[in-house]
Amino acid sequence: MRFTILLSASVIGLSGCANLKSLTRIEPEPTIATAQEVTPIAPVWSEAAPEDLPTTDWIGSFSDETLSQLVTEALDANTNVRSAAARVDAARQQAKIAGADKWPTVNLGASYSRTETSIPFSNPENINAGFSANWEADLWGRIDDGADAGDLEFEASRADYAGARLSIASQVTQAWFDLIEARLLTELSERDVDTLERALLLTQRRFEGGVTGSSDVRLARSSVANAQALQASREQALSAITRQLEVLLRRYPSEEIQAASDLPALPPLSGAGTPGYVLRKRPDILALERRLQAQGLQVDIARKNLLPTLSFQGDTSLGATTFGDFFDIDALVLRLVANAGAPIFAGGRLKANVRQQRALLRQQLETYAGTALTAYLEVENALDAERRLLERETALRTSLEEAQQAENRLELRYTEGLATILQLLDAQTRRISAEGQLIGARKERLANRVRMHVALGGGFETIGEFGPISVAGAAP
Repeated sequence: MRFTILLSASVIGLSGCANLKSLTRIEPEPTIATAQEVTPIAPVWSEAAPEDLPTTDWIGSFSDETLSQLVTEALDANTNVRSAAARVDAARQQAKIAGADKWPTVNLGASYSRTETSIPFSNPENINAGFSANWEADLWGRIDDGADAGDLEFEASRADYAGARLSIASQVTQAWFDLIEARLLTELSERDVDTLERALLLTQRRFEGGVTGSSDVRLARSSVANAQALQASREQALSAITRQLEVLLRRYPSEEIQAASDLPALPPLSGAGTPGYVLRKRPDILALERRLQAQGLQVDIARKNLLPTLSFQGDTSLGATTFGDFFDIDALVLRLVANAGAPIFAGGRLKANVRQQRALLRQQLETYAGTALTAYLEVENALDAERRLLERETALRTSLEEAQQAENRLELRYTEGLATILQLLDAQTRRISAEGQLIGARKERLANRVRMHVALGGGFETIGEFGPISVAGAAP
């Protein structure tokens, strides 16, 4: 338990040095799971990251204008982004609601009543109208803490909105690369079917000439059938990915998206920043920072609920028995009341609320530490994969070149009757496999670069060729 808390505090301390008044007062209590005394949390806390929310500038680094247009369209039309924007608006209004408690509330009221009696000309009327006001003096800063917590929740929702935009940009980019890969693999299957059908035709001619046996023809037919089955599977995958991209763009079922003829070139990797850069850019970490601060304020609010309160109530009213007397200044009544109170007994509810808010603060702290560690893990994995995937692609290019040379040579030797059908089919299978794997390796390098951008919270410091992507009418 002690190790976990110290680890959490050290992770948070990576992004700066400052104090959070709400958090430094908290000393974690022992839990049921252990009887060991828990070391108090260190009083040094991190400063909230600057307000530089992530962008999607990294899209332009792929130098694919169609991709940039698709991402821009998705950021404007995607349902998840619109939903996140609505949550930002709701959080903004909630922050205003929390801040309204600092001001008096003023109400206007009026009433009229008439009583019918059996006595002639004796029908009493009662007319009342006036204003009432209520205001609580913020003696201990509890109301200010509530308003500040509302502002922090609003900032956290803005970070969530940035995270939703980043996620959709990533999903569209990945789907676009998947679509191009599916098209390339489908075209590869079409060429492979043609190649194997030519081999089948050649084998049939040799069989008709008595040069080879029927087993060679059957092997060639089997290879053609397998290639056709693979082609059908890849065509199905192409259709599914197209529909997936249409859903992200809110176009479904338009069936208008056409994949590019080839995957874009992978942009050079100029750097991935520092651990502090990750803490400043990751939208999930930015949101957790704000919510961690807001929860610290909730602890303060719970503690201050134990203290006395002072409020003022005032009202002014006019009362009369007839409309003619209603505007008589002598009927005006003014009243001002000051109320002071302090909780004495609430069945332990207030103290339990303090302990609950402290536990929620510890939960937020552990969540923040875990998210920060996960962020570092994702970046490091992406950086490590950058080198490994390059090695894999280089090896597959060599494999494909050698397989193509072997296939060409064996096809000539088979035509001359110097090689068997098994040798030719094996060479063709190796070339097909190597070419398909190379396409997959190229796409995976692009996908890994996208994952790196997401892990970094929106990209590197440089802005791509197409510049930042903006969405007209999107919520700030």
